[in-house]
Amino acid sequence: MAGAFVGIICGVCYFILGLMVHKKPPKQINGIYGYRTPRAMSDQALWEEAQRYSSALMMQFGFIITAFGVIGFWLTDVRALVLSLIAVGFYTIRLFTRVEGRLKQMQRAQQEQDKQKK
Repeated sequence: MAGAFVGIICGVCYFILGLMVHKKPPKQINGIYGYRTPRAMSDQALWEEAQRYSSALMMQFGFIITAFGVIGFWLTDVRALVLSLIAVGFYTIRLFTRVEGRLKQMQRAQQEQDKQKK
């Protein structure tokens, strides 16, 4: 049962953190609060998109991770814990790959616009 609770707690935390950033996104680039990667912190437009997109994904992934935790009630404790940890790891990696992919697309579009202006 503890394994299932791990998934539920992690999923709820993911959702709450995403909701916090969604409701009160950091306005300026900072090293304390928000989605902080070198790419996201390189430009204000990228920063704002990173906050918007990552918060939406975190809420979505938090719901999914919570669902895996609930499924864990029907599994043995060890299997539920493994399932929960795999779900948290997978969706954490998925969060970064999707947001960074989105930011990379934005950077390319900005570079293309800059080339066209010259």
